[in-house]
Amino acid sequence: MNMITFSENHESNLIAFEAGQALASLQDPQAQALRWVYSLGVLPSKHIVVVGLGSGFHVAAMADIDPEVRITVIESRESLIQVFRSQFADVADRVDIVVAQSAQELQQTDAFEDVLKNRSYVVSFRECWGGQETLFTEFFAHLTGRSVESVRYHLAEIGINMKALYLDPRVLHSMTDVLPIVEASQVDESKKQIFRALGELVK
Repeated sequence: MNMITFSENHESNLIAFEAGQALASLQDPQAQALRWVYSLGVLPSKHIVVVGLGSGFHVAAMADIDPEVRITVIESRESLIQVFRSQFADVADRVDIVVAQSAQELQQTDAFEDVLKNRSYVVSFRECWGGQETLFTEFFAHLTGRSVESVRYHLAEIGINMKALYLDPRVLHSMTDVLPIVEASQVDESKKQIFRALGELVK
């Protein structure tokens, strides 16, 4: 794990650095955070899962804009958490932070189960990923059902036993990747029709 350090910018905001790389804009982290939140548009759920805490300005901005939203952050760097809770004390009690060091560890958490059961909205703020890009890409893939393990999990729920050779574990997968697996299965025709309809929607 790379070393995390903190430095004040010209407005006395603490900015986190990982191996010398800033995890938020040094000049105006609040404006950067607001642009990101507004770019998401209308949030389709009152529970948002954010991959990456970084300096935390994006999480605080989301909490400020929508006081009703519940936020869960997935993070691997524990040293970021205390500074976030201190710097954004007014919203910190509305933000749950789940620490995981691997995709397998993430899958064992209540947060992962909640995403699967309640279809929480999963977003990412790549500007705060720093040296965790590979790990956080895995997190995002698992949480959005686009990793091999997640595809296998969801297909098993409808009775399809997917063999490991079907999909490449190194890439994010979409409906177009899953549809041939469903078509080749022995699942009911009615369930296949649902996947066909979804396949048409994502063309």
